Amino acid sequence: MKLFSSLTIPLGAVFSCHRGISSPAASWRPRRSHSGSASYLQLLESCILDRNLLLGSQLHSRIVIAGLESDSFFASKLVALYSLCGYLSSAVAVFGGFPSCNVFLLNAMIRGYSSNGLNQEAIDLFHRKRREGIEPDSYTFSCVLKACASLLDLCQGKELHKLAVESGLESDVFVSNSLISMYAKCGSLERGVDVFDRMPQRDIVSWNSIISAYAMNGSDLEAAEKVREMFRCGFRPDQVTIISLLTAGSTAEVISEVHGYVLRGGFELEPISMIWNALVSAYGRCGGIKEARRIFDSSTQKDKVTWNALISTYAQNGLFEESMQLLRDMRLSGLDVGVVTYSGIISSFSQDDLSDEAVVVFKEMLNAGLKPDVIAIASILPAISGIRCFGYCKEIHAYSYREGLESDRRVRNALVSAYSIFGSIQSAVRVFEALRDRDVISWSSMVTGYVQNRFFVEALDTFRQMIGAEIEPNPITITSILSACAGVSGLRLGKELHLWALKNSFHGQSFVGSALLDMYAKCGRIKDSRRVFDLMADKNLVTYNVMIGGYAVHGLVEDALKIFRMLEEPDEVSFIAALSACRHGGLVEEGTEIFNSMKALKVSPREGHYSCMVDLLARCGLIEQALDLVKTMPMKASKEIWGTLLGACKVHSNLDIGMYTGARLLESGSDNSGYYVLLSNILADFGRWDDVEVMRKLMAEKGVKKGAGCSWIEVNKRVHSFVAKERAQHPESERLFWLLSVLNEQMRAMSF
Repeated sequence: MKLFSSLTIPLGAVFSCHRGISSPAASWRPRRSHSGSASYLQLLESCILDRNLLLGSQLHSRIVIAGLESDSFFASKLVALYSLCGYLSSAVAVFGGFPSCNVFLLNAMIRGYSSNGLNQEAIDLFHRKRREGIEPDSYTFSCVLKACASLLDLCQGKELHKLAVESGLESDVFVSNSLISMYAKCGSLERGVDVFDRMPQRDIVSWNSIISAYAMNGSDLEAAEKVREMFRCGFRPDQVTIISLLTAGSTAEVISEVHGYVLRGGFELEPISMIWNALVSAYGRCGGIKEARRIFDSSTQKDKVTWNALISTYAQNGLFEESMQLLRDMRLSGLDVGVVTYSGIISSFSQDDLSDEAVVVFKEMLNAGLKPDVIAIASILPAISGIRCFGYCKEIHAYSYREGLESDRRVRNALVSAYSIFGSIQSAVRVFEALRDRDVISWSSMVTGYVQNRFFVEALDTFRQMIGAEIEPNPITITSILSACAGVSGLRLGKELHLWALKNSFHGQSFVGSALLDMYAKCGRIKDSRRVFDLMADKNLVTYNVMIGGYAVHGLVEDALKIFRMLEEPDEVSFIAALSACRHGGLVEEGTEIFNSMKALKVSPREGHYSCMVDLLARCGLIEQALDLVKTMPMKASKEIWGTLLGACKVHSNLDIGMYTGARLLESGSDNSGYYVLLSNILADFGRWDDVEVMRKLMAEKGVKKGAGCSWIEVNKRVHSFVAKERAQHPESERLFWLLSVLNEQMRAMSF
């Protein structure tokens, strides 16, 4: 079977709803030129509220007949009606047909564009009318900043901020609230906090905006502190505040504290409360399945959101059967199970690395006759990557293109990541280059993709383009680009990123700290690695493993094993790092002891562990023992293990095992030129020149070519790569080699 809409509003959308549809224009009333204008106005406002397009269009005709079409207030209302009903072309016609635009009509049209997803058109209209002499008011800036936040365009957001300052509206509470929300959504928390700190006056929306900003950026402790400050300033949390805290809360203690406040505050009395649903989701996120179920069962009125929240809770915690049973129970309750429900389950399983389960749910959704939407596509792609099915990935890409979903940034970001994981970096680049409204996730996905495929120089270039586009990196970007620095020994940029991480309080995060450890170790600064390790408050198993591996690479075996012995429950990676240290130090007894201890700690040895042990034994000249270990492995020996043994045979001049090992490699069909060269050299060492000639002919017949060596050097903050026998690859190769020849002549002259 081949794998091959509507979406509910996410809770986060509440955070940006600082104001209703009211505006400064609401208090403005022009003089009426017709006795029936008041009744027309009342009916028109009712049509807007009910989104009654039929009656509204009839009223439009009556307004024209009554000669009121030149009244900008009526024109603004008509623009609002048509926009809300999705008839944007009619709204544009009303707006364009008005003889002279004013700020109230402009606000209606900007909001109309934004509500229909045409956010860039809203911003362009704002700039065009401003150049024509229309002075924007606070509501204009609020609308256009919301449009900018939807685009996640920090560059345009900063430009709008500057214009607000020039217009004398920076201190306006509505504009400031919109700025905080815009900066938070664009990933610039620091600027949002600065706007909040500068506000001369604050309302409840201001506090909700900054709490939401911290929540969006994962700073739950800071969000909680702002709530306490909010109390001290005499403000009482409302529903938006509570939802922001529940979104940020990462521990059961925080969630239960908020839950207690909700019960005391009476928020639970609402018939279908967003808070009620948010509590279910919050408990589910931190593993509180029983608490989430208790809230669900006590709710007298359950809607689709309530069911979806509980289903996602079970899915997030890896309970596949329970979540599927809830799906069936939801159908029995009389509610339609739509794409949104399935998308939530798929997303939860994908995030929990349950790829097989996510694919099962996706197939069930297709069998139910439902068409995947943007969320479903963006959620299933990581799962497809997890099961390593490239055909499904291409098929989903084709479906997205046919259904007009591919242009959505979320889908393209997911495609970049998926293609990168499959090693199809050219496909990832094509998708990325077609993406015009790139956000921090887009850039991070491309940088990570390059790093995953060891295109370190390209990753660094992409990162520089990202900075040039004024997109602030997030911790994932920093982690990936630090890996690129480690790959090319780019110490200077690595240090700059370390300073940036310190400034933005990212260094304390375990994955950023682990990347810093790895970068310094691979750049030859093992002392700096240890310094970062010692200063990290939030160490996890990955942090310890990286430190062990760093010491191992530097040959500091005792230091590596000392860190290893600190671990109470080492995992597979820990053992590989420790065995690698023993391999570098030639510690056969210690390595054997560590390898044998794996069973006692219930860690099953895998190919990587056997590879380390084979290398350790072989390096120490115990070739026969290494071969015996290879023959007793529970899995088939890989080409890499045979290659390791072959290399040891060259070092220790063991012809018999070398020929046996070489035969196994040739049988495997390996096209690694290094193995052919190693075997040829072993044969040459023993004077078997006829066999050497046979090996050369075999390489020629199979088209095996020796790979070119590559090196990197960092000059003036730019990494240059050089490939042997490919001088033309570098744009200044002729000048470089001319300079080398001059230096050679000078050195010869000095030697005489």
